[in-house]
Amino acid sequence: MVGFKLALLTGALFGAGLASASQDPEIWGFESLFPGNNATGGRGAPSSSIYTVTNFSDFKTAINNKGKPHEPKIIYINGTISGNYLANGQVTTEAHYANGTVYTWANYIDSFNQTLIDLLTASTNPADKARLNTLKLQEPARHNSSLVQAAQITIKVGNNTSIIGHPKRKSGVARLEDIALLIKRTNNVIVQDLEIYTPIDLFPEWDPKDGSAGNWNSQYDAIGVITSTNVWFDHLTISDGRHPDSEAPIIFGKKVQRHDGAIDIAEGSDLVTMSHCLIHNHDKTHLVGNSDANGPDDIGRLRVSFYANAWVSSIQRSPRLRFGKAHLFNNYYNASLNDEKEKLQYCSVLSEANVFEITTSSNTTHATDAVIGQFKGYRFKDNQSWVNGTSVDLEAVAKTKYDTAKAAEVAAAAAAGRAVAQWATFNYTNEVFKPDYFYRLKKTEEVKEYVLANAGVGKLKL
Repeated sequence: MVGFKLALLTGALFGAGLASASQDPEIWGFESLFPGNNATGGRGAPSSSIYTVTNFSDFKTAINNKGKPHEPKIIYINGTISGNYLANGQVTTEAHYANGTVYTWANYIDSFNQTLIDLLTASTNPADKARLNTLKLQEPARHNSSLVQAAQITIKVGNNTSIIGHPKRKSGVARLEDIALLIKRTNNVIVQDLEIYTPIDLFPEWDPKDGSAGNWNSQYDAIGVITSTNVWFDHLTISDGRHPDSEAPIIFGKKVQRHDGAIDIAEGSDLVTMSHCLIHNHDKTHLVGNSDANGPDDIGRLRVSFYANAWVSSIQRSPRLRFGKAHLFNNYYNASLNDEKEKLQYCSVLSEANVFEITTSSNTTHATDAVIGQFKGYRFKDNQSWVNGTSVDLEAVAKTKYDTAKAAEVAAAAAAGRAVAQWATFNYTNEVFKPDYFYRLKKTEEVKEYVLANAGVGKLKL
């Protein structure tokens, strides 16, 4: 059983009530199926566990909740909270994180210069020998520096937590910047009404063996959901903020990656909703399931819903789906033909009344083909979605792509005298799951206007 990726569409709605905020009466997502109740976050927190924070130090204190990080708490974000501030108010830098190591960006780049390495190796000059030793130490120094940055910017979120933009935020801003929210082995979390600038990795890794020509890789999701349940993301605006990828240099023929995921959901997480969020100008947007090898832990979990979200210039992973059940409805996508199609494995996808605008193509056939990116996926159903203002048959596209990939795998297996891969032993079907929660589907013609009017920070109606 393998799955599909909607190259442009990604969403997951499993959310319901917010601590001290409102529940959309028209939607209840997978999150609402959690035994006993839907996500409530910090609802019911005593006054001593309701915080308004204006700096990173206070944010960490509030998360700790007086030594009771899993007791109900509500944390209001007022202003910009940056993860790069130390307790003494000093702003951290690459040099701070690398302190005590020989790492520098220039040295790291030079450590892959084989011509330089050969010259230094052949030299008998002590200074050249010292330089060679410095270059050999760059990767462990980069790794250690990265660990220091991770310790600084990562916030581990406990159970029963609401993190919400303050309703009377100063200068109209409620923002998390250069912070990696880690929701790990946690239950019942709400993150709502915030602007989030994805954290920048100051120590990206070059892997010459990643792909045919090597690749840059970075750490730090803006929000990482790992082995967690009953989580709701609502009215978030997520982008790369002050450090867009467009400003990153090209080194070794590849653009340097400084950002990882916007919201990634992985390792057996379950019952997650993402609603009314705006993701824009970001590359790796969402993983739902992070590895093809995680089937034993992920199958039967990774139930996610995406409702009324907007993806604008989301380059890839919008989302990338593995193993779970994804309900994507009433979302809006504005993208180009070049947005990458993703690998989906062992997932079941229900797409309903989504709107795709492919800005670089007026050809409906080409644009529709760009919406569905499929590798090894055979369970996909669509109702009433539009591409460039036209009702289209996304299921036909999905079936054609699966059947083509399946035929190629069967032929390759026969030629090699091996067994056919399991994913190619199935027939395409549009028989998928039926959501077990209430939702009211908006008409496709209403979706774009509704989403653009309601998605993102500052648009929460209390």
